[in-house]
Amino acid sequence: MRDAINPANDPGQDRSMGDVMRSNTDRNKRKPWFSYILIIIALASVITLFNSGALNAGRGSFGLFVTDVFGTVITGRADAGPEQPSSVTLADIGESDGLFIAGYPSYATFELPVVRDTPVDQVRLVLQGTQDLSETAIAAMRVVVNGERVLERVLVPGSREFRWVIALPESVLHGQELNVGIQLHGDLPDALCHNDRSIGAVVTLGSRSGIEMDLRSAVSSLRDVVNLLPAEVTIAVPATGDADFIPLALRLGARMTQRGYVVKFMDLEALERYRLSSRGLILLGSADQLAASGFDRLSGNAGHDGAATLWRQGDFVHLGLTEAGRMDVADFITSDMLPLARTAFVSPTEFVESHDDTLMTRFGDIGVDTSIQRIAESRSWDVGYGLASLPDGRVPDRLRLSVRLPEGPGDFTNLIHTELNGVLIDSRHMETGRLNTFTLALPHEVQNLRNDLRVSVQRHREAGGCTITARRYPVQLLPESGFLYDEGTAPLAGLAGLPHLFRDRVALRFPAGLGGADRLAALELGSEVVASFVPLSAQIDFDYVDPSAGPASEAVEPFIAINHAPSNVDLPIVIEGDRIEMNRTSRVDTADIRSVANVAILQAVAAILPRPGPGQPDRIVAVPGLVAHALGTPPTLMRSQIGQEHVAVVHDEGAVLTLD
Repeated sequence: MRDAINPANDPGQDRSMGDVMRSNTDRNKRKPWFSYILIIIALASVITLFNSGALNAGRGSFGLFVTDVFGTVITGRADAGPEQPSSVTLADIGESDGLFIAGYPSYATFELPVVRDTPVDQVRLVLQGTQDLSETAIAAMRVVVNGERVLERVLVPGSREFRWVIALPESVLHGQELNVGIQLHGDLPDALCHNDRSIGAVVTLGSRSGIEMDLRSAVSSLRDVVNLLPAEVTIAVPATGDADFIPLALRLGARMTQRGYVVKFMDLEALERYRLSSRGLILLGSADQLAASGFDRLSGNAGHDGAATLWRQGDFVHLGLTEAGRMDVADFITSDMLPLARTAFVSPTEFVESHDDTLMTRFGDIGVDTSIQRIAESRSWDVGYGLASLPDGRVPDRLRLSVRLPEGPGDFTNLIHTELNGVLIDSRHMETGRLNTFTLALPHEVQNLRNDLRVSVQRHREAGGCTITARRYPVQLLPESGFLYDEGTAPLAGLAGLPHLFRDRVALRFPAGLGGADRLAALELGSEVVASFVPLSAQIDFDYVDPSAGPASEAVEPFIAINHAPSNVDLPIVIEGDRIEMNRTSRVDTADIRSVANVAILQAVAAILPRPGPGQPDRIVAVPGLVAHALGTPPTLMRSQIGQEHVAVVHDEGAVLTLD
């Protein structure tokens, strides 16, 4: 009887079983690696699709997460240090609510500043926001930077969030600003017939959209620092010291306000207490005061004593003005000559701007977009102008418009409408295929201290309906369009007439002895008043006044009085602390109101001066002036519709109570 074979003792069986086990073991070892490779390929595909926008357009919450993770892992990008101001957003340029684009075709444009003297590795355009696209509509987004297309993307139907990061080529990085154009174009389905194309798509760009810059070093030139200032800036002014920086602060604040900045003031000594440190900080004070406040002169300033220099604290680089009497430096850094300041310091020995005194202000000279526009049905140009920004503070009498239209189908009707401060003042036909030039009157009774003019071109085609495809045609408002002035035009009445009366010279009277919050509120009010009422060509004589000095405080020349009234002025509204008394206004005969706070009161007045002459012993003359009071912390004047009234109370942002 044969012995039972023990497989464990059978060499042949052992070899065959061993081979099988080794083979299975090898296969088991290979299978996980193959699975890992498949998983990696799948993840890479998903990440690529999300990052490119092909899958869900990178818009869902998961898509945004994957896109951010991909950017961090692959590019290794981290938030740049504050000393390298790597981002400029729509909020920084004053578009705190973002931009809204709707309909086909529709457009939005904005300009973002970039550095020119600081080395940059890469500049990226970041667009983020929400889209709402009809399920049956077709829409695409085109992005153009400095005239070069950098993105064309078909939008996915539905309501979604999006965030696109676009690396900009070097070919678009020229000049100190990037002109970004957003174009939304597409169409509705044939089955849907509707005149309003805006039902197809709505896109909202959030205020955090903008550009990111990878800087290799801290910003080190004056023009880069000033160019990167956000829309809201704070000017730090020393409250102590031998030099008086109040006149320079008022001058700089007014100039920056005229250029569209929102300006606030703070005591230099309070910066450490409030820990205020940002790109929007401008320093005034002597070099010793800035150093004592914790700021270090930038190394590029070494050995130079420029009146405008760069100072650093922590991660931020700031502009510092260290010579109190240098008004020309404030004028220089807020002028069109700023691009010359390519170093870390500047000290012009003389700077006086020239001012146009011709009888026309051209649109091309005041920043109106006069480039060729491609329109399907209509295009509007919005022109905002303040009388203080026009030559000699004059009110324009007429408007000249030059519009070039293309040839087109014979059934086109071309119209142009002109609105001034919400009033339709003109509407007329234009001829196709030629230059249309015409002049229309700008009624004085409609104009205010600040004005909103809208010029709209409308192209209407008789043949319509859903079978007619909307085409875009080139239209251009030419740069030679503009405002015309008559010789010897009389100024407007009330507050709106003051810029013309202040055209040559004005005395800026500032109360002596103010401190703390009262001083800062007076600075803010004073800078906005100068920006609103004093033409750039006027000479400003700054003087401290003791309001209790009686006859010594009389006004003898055109004046602006901050927080007080000259002794030879009779006011309709008398202010004492937080108490106001009204006399002989159109709304109130007499009134005594106490505990008034957070309002600004503006009064166009006349100072009475005795000027006896031969045969005229009782002759008097009236000197025009403005009395401005800040009670508490008033709202800004810059968005208030101040007209031809003599008394205005600004009690909320954009809200004005008139009393005559």
